[in-house]
Amino acid sequence: MKSFNLYLLSVLLCLGVATKANPAFAQTEVDASGNTSEKNSPITSVSQLSDVQPNDWAYRALQSLVERYGAIAGYPDGTFKGNRPMTRYEFAAGLNAALDKVDRLRQDGLADKVSKEDLATLQQLQQEFSTELATLRGRVDNLEVKVAELEANQFSTTTKLTGQAVFALNAGTQSGADNPNATFFSRTRINLETSFTGKDRLLTQFQAGTGNNGDATQFLQREEGDLRNRLVNSGEKIIRENFESLFFPLDELGVSLEDLGIGLAEYKTVDEVRDALVGITATQRLEAGVSQEEALQMSQKLTERINISRKVNDFLQVNSKLDYSGADTGLKLNRLSYSFPLSEDFRVSVFPQGYASDYVDGNSFANNSANNFSTYGLVNNQLLLAKDTPGGGAAISWNPGNGAFTIRGVYRAEQAAFAGSNNTSDKQGGLFADSNLGIAEVEYAPSKTVALRLQYSGGTQNGEEFSAVGANVEVALSEKVGLFGRFGHAFNFPGNIQPSSWSAGFVFKDLFAKGANLGVSMGQPLIFQDKDDILGLFNSTQTNYEAFYKLPVNDNISISPVLQVITDPGNTQTSTIFTGTLRTVFSF
Repeated sequence: MKSFNLYLLSVLLCLGVATKANPAFAQTEVDASGNTSEKNSPITSVSQLSDVQPNDWAYRALQSLVERYGAIAGYPDGTFKGNRPMTRYEFAAGLNAALDKVDRLRQDGLADKVSKEDLATLQQLQQEFSTELATLRGRVDNLEVKVAELEANQFSTTTKLTGQAVFALNAGTQSGADNPNATFFSRTRINLETSFTGKDRLLTQFQAGTGNNGDATQFLQREEGDLRNRLVNSGEKIIRENFESLFFPLDELGVSLEDLGIGLAEYKTVDEVRDALVGITATQRLEAGVSQEEALQMSQKLTERINISRKVNDFLQVNSKLDYSGADTGLKLNRLSYSFPLSEDFRVSVFPQGYASDYVDGNSFANNSANNFSTYGLVNNQLLLAKDTPGGGAAISWNPGNGAFTIRGVYRAEQAAFAGSNNTSDKQGGLFADSNLGIAEVEYAPSKTVALRLQYSGGTQNGEEFSAVGANVEVALSEKVGLFGRFGHAFNFPGNIQPSSWSAGFVFKDLFAKGANLGVSMGQPLIFQDKDDILGLFNSTQTNYEAFYKLPVNDNISISPVLQVITDPGNTQTSTIFTGTLRTVFSF
């Protein structure tokens, strides 16, 4: 039979463990590192501990301390875990808790409940661990000062303040293009998260940046750059063919379109090129003997295809940009939402200002531009989300029985705050008017390592009906390797185009250092065939590649080099775009 000192020693060791149990119980203590922790409610009978049996060598000691002192607390699962190893500081924390319990008994006039043997054992242990107890109590005193300071200066008992700042150095190049200057931009977000019941959340997010001039990719794919040049070349080809069919071959006389005053190179903007092209071709058609009605139809068709080309170019530009670039310089409300549960498996969110992507199309490996992939089209399904413009609306999430299936839905009106039409369209304005988008998503996640999401979206965009389907998959191949993929298909893209898109990639965790992640991905944002493309502007499919390596400096700072390569930019056989970014993220 072991001595009672060993019984008490084992009990005190376990007391130190109990102070670190589930935080669902009310009594707060401090561990050996000076950190607060929550202690479980004391038990009233040793039989409540499922892993303590009457034939255990410490059973009687535990029984004595439960019945005489009430100084034992088990884990939430009803176990005691008496074999857990611990440090001397953890033991000192348990010993300190026992000393406080005995001292309270004496102060309450119950000193007779403490036996002389127990007091002698405690005094012996107190002398043995005097250094650790002094260190522990010093840490407790310092912690109490810090807690008092926090309580005196906190601005709310219900709100938590967090923030994030992204700094980005960016540069890019394209052969034969007017290359952009290297840039340095930022995006800062401040989040106020408030809970009134412990299960709800009111999110208020403010955002500011260094301007909306964009990054190198946006510059190289800008409308007045490559698109304007392609439009000039295609338009002059049409003008030349019309002229030569009416008069004579220009090469024979060494005459250019500019010599004749019908060239397009002098026009700087897409609008100017379009208007000149439409006017010149209309005149040529009339000279060729067609009716005014036929000439007008041709002019309308040219105008329509040029406008569609602009929308395609804008779509590809947005898809390729860095998601954290272009934030306005002024501080603005970026998100405001309130989420609350209707039951254990059903949650509702309402948002006067927010994004549909906050509620659907999530992915563990590609959904956070400050943490993994930076390109907008790789953290979103752009076809499904219709460029994911902000607005007001509501969302639901239902996980029946907390099982493998989850059903989500979101509705977003882009101009929900406008009671009447604005300057861009007489159809816009209000919660249910153009532009709006509804998305339904069904997720099947049979385990924590696999998830498949199938999606449908529909609504109106700029006065036109819109509908698309999507798929989103993620697979954790191991603890260190993850795979993701997205697919989208739109049924009525502008100009009767029915494009598809896809993206896929890998993420490797803890590569070369703890917390360091490497990601590699590729995707094609807009795959389509435009049968009515009389200008011949699109003859290929753009492909985006991106790689990043996130290296944490500490828990609050990370640095990530990001490389992006775009082949056939603008869905044309033009020179490849290369961009590099050094992303630094500060989280607080």
